[in-house]
Amino acid sequence: MLENQRTIKQEAGLKGVGLHTGVTVKMQFKPAPVGTGYVFERSDLEGSPQIKADIDHVSDITRGTTISQGDVKVHTVEHVLSALAGLGIDNCIVVLDNIEPPVIDGSSKPFVDALLEAGIEKQDAPKEYLEIDKTLIYHNEEQGIDLVVIPSDEFRITYMVDYRNPALGTQYTSMYSLEEEYVTEFAPARTFAFMSEVEQLKEAGLIKGGSIESSVVIVDREVDPGEFDRLKKMFKLEKLKSIGTTGILADKKLRFYNEPVRHKVVDLIGDFALLGIPIKGHVMAGRAGHAAHVEMVRKMRKIYQTRKLTKKFQTKASTQYVFDVQAIQKLLPHRYPFLLVDRILELQPGELVTGIKNVTMNEPFFQGHFPGHPIMPGVLVIEAMGQCGGVLLLNEATEPENQLVFFTGLDKVKFRRPVVPGDMLYFRVEMIYNRRGLCKMQGQAFVGEELAAQAEMQAVIRER
Repeated sequence: MLENQRTIKQEAGLKGVGLHTGVTVKMQFKPAPVGTGYVFERSDLEGSPQIKADIDHVSDITRGTTISQGDVKVHTVEHVLSALAGLGIDNCIVVLDNIEPPVIDGSSKPFVDALLEAGIEKQDAPKEYLEIDKTLIYHNEEQGIDLVVIPSDEFRITYMVDYRNPALGTQYTSMYSLEEEYVTEFAPARTFAFMSEVEQLKEAGLIKGGSIESSVVIVDREVDPGEFDRLKKMFKLEKLKSIGTTGILADKKLRFYNEPVRHKVVDLIGDFALLGIPIKGHVMAGRAGHAAHVEMVRKMRKIYQTRKLTKKFQTKASTQYVFDVQAIQKLLPHRYPFLLVDRILELQPGELVTGIKNVTMNEPFFQGHFPGHPIMPGVLVIEAMGQCGGVLLLNEATEPENQLVFFTGLDKVKFRRPVVPGDMLYFRVEMIYNRRGLCKMQGQAFVGEELAAQAEMQAVIRER
């Protein structure tokens, strides 16, 4: 059944202090038009600049997720984004009068409560999903991190953590229905940290707004009697009589027996909201965190961008290729006899493109190159390779149909074998770098398993 986008019915707000900065902040949720997504606005700065909360604006994931645009930043956005995504809200403007949302109790529940009080309404536009159709994997061998997303008709999460600590041990949880479980079973789960981490962070000038009321602190080392007074002062627990016996500082009662791993699910939902649209897929995570979440979002974002471009230019869906020649002509200005790419087989935005050119005796250049011994000119092999690179570059453009790719240089050009009628050229072009309007790509052309030509190509994008 087709679902519509959603926003909130009216404004809602709350206030508190930021977890890491310790600043006092007022936060306001505001309704937003269709297609807005999640936007943070800094009302304390001149002009009230806005930052779209998406993966392109993530600037730091050290102790939470920070987004920025230029000099404007917002720290620790994951709990707010988790509440919005957890409630199925697609469009909302979050106004802050300081640099970081309030931590409140360390969970996303206060934000959920405020949004529910504001009310949720459907909008006159369909909701878009990214349907995962093949397994995506992120693996970090050194840290023992695994994050996998597999095809599923619903958004599901299975999460496991193993901190090798008696107070935590190995914890596991699953969420099968965002709509039915998020508000009651996951949103109340609070952020947590090990006591040794908290000490280091406080000494580094971080978590200035953190307290025993806004987090679960896990005791992960023995405490000498002489340290007790220092720790009481550090954690603002002057009346505390002992560190506690449960492994949780001050024997603070958990909201769930596996509250830490449930909070990891809250964080994951918030970080995945940076994709810009909800997904249909089953996420399985082992010992992951913000860094792994963000890397997986980057993978999914590239798939989403490719599908958007394919939907825009490719009229007939195919599982065998991304663009046929009709779609290529919508992207590239080249026409007969200079359109030298027949299909784009694979497109990984910003990274890689592959394509093919079927070489036949009907090619006009064979009339003179060479009569009786037809060979495709090497410069045209490089040109065809460059046209594939043009598709890769134009994928990054806002309006690719209105822009051109101009090649500014070639390096390390080599021709390995002649290309003759009947050959099928397979091109593989990888991005080396792309910044400030300049890019460099590594291209290869194959006939079967044989390398026919290769080159490094520099290019720029300009308006038509």
